[in-house]
Amino acid sequence: MIQKNWQELIKPNKIEFSSKKKTLTTLVAEPLERGFGLTLGNALRRVLLSSLRGAAVTAVQIDGVLHEFSSIAGVREDVTD
Repeated sequence: MIQKNWQELIKPNKIEFSSKKKTLTTLVAEPLERGFGLTLGNALRRVLLSSLRGAAVTAVQIDGVLHEFSSIAGVREDVTD
C-alpha cells in the first residue's frame, strides 16, 4: 500500500531557476502534490536561514532585572516581550 502511494505521487516535470538580480533567484518546480509546495518551501527557508552569515542580537542584559519574568516599572510588557 505504501509503495503504491509513493509511485503515484505527482512529481515535478518542470524545474526552472532564473536569476534576475545578484541577490534574487526564482525557483519554479511544478506540478507538485497538494501541500508539497509548503513543505518544500519551509525546508528551503530553513536551510537558507541556517546558511546565511550575519549579526543578530542573542542576549540582552538590563540593569535591575534578575530574570526574564521580572517586570520593569513603567513598562507594560514582560521582559521576554
